[in-house]
Amino acid sequence: LPPQLIDEPLTAIVGAEKIAADAPALPLIARAAHGSMRGALSLLDQAIAYGDGEVRDAVVRGMLGAVDTEYTYRIVDALIANDGRTLLAEVDAMAARSVAFPAALEELASLFHRIAIVQMVPDSAGTIEDIERVRGFAERMTPEAVQLDYQICVQGRADLALAPDEATGFSMPL
Repeated sequence: LPPQLIDEPLTAIVGAEKIAADAPALPLIARAAHGSMRGALSLLDQAIAYGDGEVRDAVVRGMLGAVDTEYTYRIVDALIANDGRTLLAEVDAMAARSVAFPAALEELASLFHRIAIVQMVPDSAGTIEDIERVRGFAERMTPEAVQLDYQICVQGRADLALAPDEATGFSMPL
């Protein structure tokens, strides 16, 4: 199932059960389930257990090894500005926080995908949760650059296991 079809029942469940949930947490679970509703329900159960009866964004991100989207926003800003120092500083900050670099490349690829949607099919952008940020990036990047950056992230993810270490494998595509 696509994440949107998984997110809707999760939202209904936490509402019916009167479980406090942060808005970004449920889409994270839906994406992490990779199309499996059963997997999403299991992840939701784990998130509730980890969150002491609540589904909080920070708890879900930690549980899933998901990357704080602020890192990806700062990375794209630095890429647009052609600011290598900031890119390396972000990699160092992510390494210091033990961010999962494979997940970081996935999140970057996902962000470039959302940017491409806004650029190429703007009337389909209504389901994008971070639309204002994405729209800002879409205005500052060419579609060709977005496509190339997406491809580099996907290939970088595939090559990560070959790198001397994950931080190096993450910084090279940047």
